[in-house]
Amino acid sequence: MGQRVQNLIQAMPFILSEFPFTKLVVLGKGEDYDDLIQLTQRLGIERQVKFRSEFVSEEERILHYAMADVCVVSSLYEPFGIVALEAMAAGTPVVATGVGGLLEIVEHDRTGVVVYPNNPDSLAWGITRVLTDGGYADLLRLNALRKVSEVYDWKNIAKSTLGLYERVLREYEKGSWKPSLLGLV
Repeated sequence: MGQRVQNLIQAMPFILSEFPFTKLVVLGKGEDYDDLIQLTQRLGIERQVKFRSEFVSEEERILHYAMADVCVVSSLYEPFGIVALEAMAAGTPVVATGVGGLLEIVEHDRTGVVVYPNNPDSLAWGITRVLTDGGYADLLRLNALRKVSEVYDWKNIAKSTLGLYERVLREYEKGSWKPSLLGLV
């Protein structure tokens, strides 16, 4: 959790000034769980932030996505971004930091909102942008669903992977660098 959730919690006072009935639900428990609870207390927002530290099943996680007005992925480093994909597949608009694999998945103003990493003000801006404009949120939702179904569909991924293997095999067959199998048992 660490700094990424801390940034989100620090963004909450501004979000609450615009949308006073907003609730933040944090799924998972990291090593700094107690520090994050203390931060919500210092900011006076402990009633607006709910921590779910116990195990959350896949079905329950999907329900959380479906109930949310926005899913925030405030990573400082992200090799792929499965949380963003899951939220997009559930039809939940995504606000994500512009790091790593998230930049491949979330396209700013098309499939989500990309904000600066490690920047609570930028997170607050992105979240309020989605919450303020229902038409914009719907556009993000529809584009994200389309992208997930076209790009991240398992049949398309399998077809793409097979094509890659076939291309590698063709290149191998043409190459003069093939190892000799003589003498191998």
